[in-house]
Amino acid sequence: MLRLSALLFSIVFLSNADAQKGPESIRLCVATLENNTQHIVTPAWQRDQLIRALERMNKSKDVKKGKAASIDPVPLQSTKGPDPDISTKNCRFVLYTSLTQVLPAGVPQVSLPPAGAVETGARMGDARAYPPDYHSATAEYRIMRAGDPETWASGLVTGQGPQQEENLVSQLMDQIADRVASELRKPHPPSPQ
Repeated sequence: MLRLSALLFSIVFLSNADAQKGPESIRLCVATLENNTQHIVTPAWQRDQLIRALERMNKSKDVKKGKAASIDPVPLQSTKGPDPDISTKNCRFVLYTSLTQVLPAGVPQVSLPPAGAVETGARMGDARAYPPDYHSATAEYRIMRAGDPETWASGLVTGQGPQQEENLVSQLMDQIADRVASELRKPHPPSPQ
């Protein structure tokens, strides 16, 4: 009887310890930003901003309590395509980002300017409708499973505001980090073998 109770105690203790461990960490390789615009931004710096944003998300209450998986971002030098570092760095997923559009002030916008920015008598697309430092930017992202050529998840983020291009793109990296973390942490069906 003593052996049986000791065995039951050890089974309960070990299962409790496994339950407290939480979800397994997700190792994510982050490629350098691909700049498809004519504007000068620093792609490696923007990749590092994205990595810092992902690391900040690991400090959330859900991650600390073991309710959400932590994301372990690893930088890559490449911008797209196969990279031999992916397998050596043991990444489960790869994140590719691409800056597709940056529009400075005065370029006709698809959307209306922000409230308070319109001068009297200015029309949509009129340079006077935007402050001189107003910009808009768009970036897209793709998450791939390591070793799988198919896109696992993707999306598009946009931002606009009265700031320089580099700062606006950094805000896009924060948006991408939010979406990528959400996508990686939500349950997905297993990939076909």
